Amino acid sequence: MLTPPDNPLLHIFLLGHMRVQSSTGLSLLPTGTKTKALLAILALSNRRPVARTRLAELLWSRRAPEQARASLRQEIHRLMDVLHPLGPEVLDVQRHTLAIRPGLTDIDIEHVFRTTPQTVMALPDPLPPLLEDLSAVDPGFATWLEEERNRLLDYKTAQLEALLASTTEPATIMAATRRLLRLNPLNECAWRAYIQAAMHSKEESTALLGAEHCLRAFSHTIAATPGQETMRLIAEVYATHQQNTRGAHGALLPLPHAPSALSHSPVADDPLRLLRATVFLSCPTADCTTKNVALAERFRDELGLDMAMHGVLDISVQSECLTAPPFQSLPSRRQWDFLVGITITGSSEGKTTCLLQAFDTRLNDTIVWGHRLSLTPTSLRALSSRFASALILSLFTTEARRLASVPVAALSPFGMGLRALTLSMRADPRLHDTIERLMAEAQRRAPENPFLFFVRAHSLLIRMYDEWHMPVADYIQPMVTMLKQNFTLFPGDIAARYLLSTGLFYANQPDEARFLLAQMHAALPTDSPMSMLALPDGLDALCQGDAVAASRIYTAFFDTAPNVPLFSAPDQEFILSCFLAEQYEETLRHARGILATSPDRSAILVPALAAANMLGHQSLAQDYRQRLHRLHTPLCASAMEGHYAYLPAHLRQKLCHALHLTQP
Repeated sequence: MLTPPDNPLLHIFLLGHMRVQSSTGLSLLPTGTKTKALLAILALSNRRPVARTRLAELLWSRRAPEQARASLRQEIHRLMDVLHPLGPEVLDVQRHTLAIRPGLTDIDIEHVFRTTPQTVMALPDPLPPLLEDLSAVDPGFATWLEEERNRLLDYKTAQLEALLASTTEPATIMAATRRLLRLNPLNECAWRAYIQAAMHSKEESTALLGAEHCLRAFSHTIAATPGQETMRLIAEVYATHQQNTRGAHGALLPLPHAPSALSHSPVADDPLRLLRATVFLSCPTADCTTKNVALAERFRDELGLDMAMHGVLDISVQSECLTAPPFQSLPSRRQWDFLVGITITGSSEGKTTCLLQAFDTRLNDTIVWGHRLSLTPTSLRALSSRFASALILSLFTTEARRLASVPVAALSPFGMGLRALTLSMRADPRLHDTIERLMAEAQRRAPENPFLFFVRAHSLLIRMYDEWHMPVADYIQPMVTMLKQNFTLFPGDIAARYLLSTGLFYANQPDEARFLLAQMHAALPTDSPMSMLALPDGLDALCQGDAVAASRIYTAFFDTAPNVPLFSAPDQEFILSCFLAEQYEETLRHARGILATSPDRSAILVPALAAANMLGHQSLAQDYRQRLHRLHTPLCASAMEGHYAYLPAHLRQKLCHALHLTQP
């Protein structure tokens, strides 16, 4: 985060009602809602350039791209007019991007993001809502604003939790936990710290009251009890209270109402613990034909099999077709963490339409993911492959969110692996050390957990894309060796087979990779772009030098929802294949979309820079080059040769030529 300017020309206030003032106190707040929203997006972008395409999507999501861009140009002119004569001093307007310049502007939200565990208590409590008066701008803006509010909430929560981890002063702990619990009443870390601080200060009544409030919060919000560690602490509080309140004849005085779970002995952590889910089919309407039901039953069975073959979940399938909601028809549903339901909603022209949903049984059967789809006999296998991966990723994401407030020391090996997986998906090099520590401790405690093995291989593959200081083949070979060892133990594990075939391509062992890929096609016979096998197919085409075919395969895959795969993020190969197929405008268009949310992806920036050079977009190329320099990505021929050694020589030469690199 940049340091604040000494003499700012402009002050932008985003907390509460938006305000914009010059250094003399003159209000420069735009009158138009869209103009305000435009300035707000730029002010919350950490002074980084924001692509015009991204701005247009956020502010005019329901308009055609050409109309949205035209409207954006008008709003830019309005914003420059409002800020006149300060506009050129504070705004950097380029052909493809906009940004607030690093100096001469003070933004209140940046002060919040500069707080540390030692200074977070100086913030107002509660903070005024972010952009309180800018809610009805556009659906795209509303989604973005919700994400920004969550980012602010997550940052403040992280600083308060870090303060709890670094202080032993009871008064500070009590004050910090009160703030945390106002932010999230289900933060178990805060509840434990609050109760422990009260007990340490000999305030038994405060500890008991905290225990009661904790139990009530979980009961009223999610109809469940807190986790095992919190319940053990609450049991200790009640046990201490019992000892201190015995009557003269040894009788116990009445206790606060404790849930029955307190009487259960804690269950030891299972080192082989996996998430548990069951797949069921529901046909609530009477007009479901036998043909519709038969097709949906095939999809249910294939989906359950595909999810099980990944080897990272405990999966079962309910064989009967339910007519009542599963929450009534599955009385033992609490034995599963998630229910995956396929509900037939109709049929037309030989298609069976279904609603595919995932429910969290521990959150009162809340829907955590859903998608509508149409089944046909020819698309069924491809859809099963694709949605198995999408569902697994969704369940992992939901579980990771549920465990987000749990401190690392309280996580099970599975929880540590889950946190490492979600961190690795951010593709942020700054998180590599944290991921390594999580995986080392998790695998030390559970060396045979198949989920941890998957996370380890997956994180290495993700990290490979940011490794530019050694040849990719050398970096990836230890992962390939590890996967081969696992493959002999679990030959039916589709996740291991997928990761191994991908790693073999990068390790310059294409014959072995194609042999495994052929086996997967035989087990999951489909050439459809909807299938997850489209991703290694695209990499195979790229390694054979057919960038046009690779680009076509990746484009078809990413144009079909859901387009977020479970495995390694292949969007870098998508962007690379677009460039190598000489689709330069498409390269930049797709790259901008990725970089808008993940601006430090070097594997995206390199082909994007090459495309910008080929199109003569000098300002954009300079921006990408500066980002790569900041990321310490070596822009030299030897680094390109090592990083893209899996490509044929003529494709590497094309990339080096576009990057203006002289090959040895």
